[in-house]
Amino acid sequence: MAKLIAKGALTDRQRQVLEFIDQYTARHGMPPTNSEIAAGMGFRSANAAAEHLKALERKGAISLRPGVSRGITVTARSEIELPRTCDPEYWFEGVFQHCRYERDVCKAVENFGLRVSGVDRES
Repeated sequence: MAKLIAKGALTDRQRQVLEFIDQYTARHGMPPTNSEIAAGMGFRSANAAAEHLKALERKGAISLRPGVSRGITVTARSEIELPRTCDPEYWFEGVFQHCRYERDVCKAVENFGLRVSGVDRES
């Protein structure tokens, strides 16, 4: 489950770096290197990217594997998707809608899932 970070824990720039890592990983199937983060974020050096990564790790948003070039694991998502259950017509047709929430609006530390069984689709 995605870990959530308390509101205000990340700076705007740290959020941007985290979003860059998420997008890069989704697009390429692997996390970026420090140099790729620096280039993508407009930093002057890979060292600037490394400093942002250390701060994100201290705040629990990512974990870093020492000595591994692409050793970034995002532990806190920038957005979470929760299913909407307020539209019964879609629920019974099997069309599930989701709402996206920025992690800053969530105050919980953990998420949970709910499995619904015994729903009569003919009703």
